[in-house]
Amino acid sequence: MKNIQDTLMSQYANSPIIVKLIESINDCVDPTKSIDDFFQLAFNVRTAKGFGLDIWGRIVGVNRNISIPPDDLNMFGFKADPQSFAPFNNQPFSSAGARFHAYRLSDERFRTLIMIKAAANILYATAPNINKYLRMIFPNKRVYFLITGHMKGRYFFEFIPNKFERHLIYNLGLLPRPSGVQIDYRESPPQGIFGFSGTGFQPFNQGSFA
Repeated sequence: MKNIQDTLMSQYANSPIIVKLIESINDCVDPTKSIDDFFQLAFNVRTAKGFGLDIWGRIVGVNRNISIPPDDLNMFGFKADPQSFAPFNNQPFSSAGARFHAYRLSDERFRTLIMIKAAANILYATAPNINKYLRMIFPNKRVYFLITGHMKGRYFFEFIPNKFERHLIYNLGLLPRPSGVQIDYRESPPQGIFGFSGTGFQPFNQGSFA
């Protein structure tokens, strides 16, 4: 509780109505608790939830609603892609082509998207900085940026990105692109690729050169 007499202007200090109103509000609302709640739920992006993250999304320029299905959503499709789609009577049609349809990210995934976009907004796109950025986006996966020639660079993924990661990489284009540099992408999981000891790739006679 605050001493309201310390906060009143002198000309209002003896007004019974104003003093009573402030005392009633002071009894109902603890300003200290409200400030702590605001800091945790809105101001601090690492702990913000719901509306707080929506505010942060508007600040950095991303939306919670995206046009891709979540990883655990199966749908009907043709035989050409049996790993992604299911046959008749097993799953519903995909609505990805409907312009009005979107999926709403959870707080944790939206927080990840906000942090990535915030970093991308201010990143100085040199190879060392980009690789630090990649370790932040994919903390438990091997991905790196290579300079492959004059004004050429490559993002090399030693894994197959999931749908959410593909949205960040290809749809939103959040991976930094140094000015004037031609960028390409490679996705090559370690299985089936020859490499040296300690890299996670396969030994002689077990994999081919990438």
